[in-house]
Amino acid sequence: MTLPLEYIQRPPEKTGPSKSPMLFLLHGYGADMHDLFGLANLIDPRFHIISPQAPHDLRQIGYPGGCAWFHLHQDQTGQIQYDSDGARDAVELAATFISNAVEQHDGDPNQVMVMGFSQGAMLAHALLLHARIPLAGIAGFSGRLVPELISDESEARSNVPDGLPVLVAHGSHDDLIPVQNGHAIRDFYESTACNLTWIEEPIGHGIGPNGAEAFQAWTSAFLRP
Repeated sequence: MTLPLEYIQRPPEKTGPSKSPMLFLLHGYGADMHDLFGLANLIDPRFHIISPQAPHDLRQIGYPGGCAWFHLHQDQTGQIQYDSDGARDAVELAATFISNAVEQHDGDPNQVMVMGFSQGAMLAHALLLHARIPLAGIAGFSGRLVPELISDESEARSNVPDGLPVLVAHGSHDDLIPVQNGHAIRDFYESTACNLTWIEEPIGHGIGPNGAEAFQAWTSAFLRP
């Protein structure tokens, strides 16, 4: 089976015949598949970690080696606008990649987690809220909900399983995606019955020490002792 995206991986340390839990890392706009892979050092070695590369090459617009899940542009007021069709295509592409990767690498389909940063976080939330694939948990750092991907909030809420572990983290000094976007995500999930962890810390657009520590604990909680 040929997977539709390039990726790097950290195979699990197998301790028996059981299938491994899988963690997918979705990088942000202008980054690449290596950007979040350093987080693998924090994660229990029983996880199979896969970090795919977004499909759109941004070298022509000044991001050497950078990629995007979908394109962005500024309108006449300077506001960031999304390529709506491209965003929807990105959700479908990511869902296909994850499903096929789980099958190809003999992962546990009941233990699939997705972590995303910035644009990757937007994608992670959309994967869950559109119920494109069964997920055991999602983590989103410095992201936002994309209105173009959520046409019906009531339906989106119904797609969040009761008790699903959700980690949302945002920097209070984020000047790229202001923290109010993180608050909106937090408030949305608080209106569901998921198991929400919210982290806000005094950093900019990035993953701070509190968020990294929470992410490590969040992933470890999925594993049996």
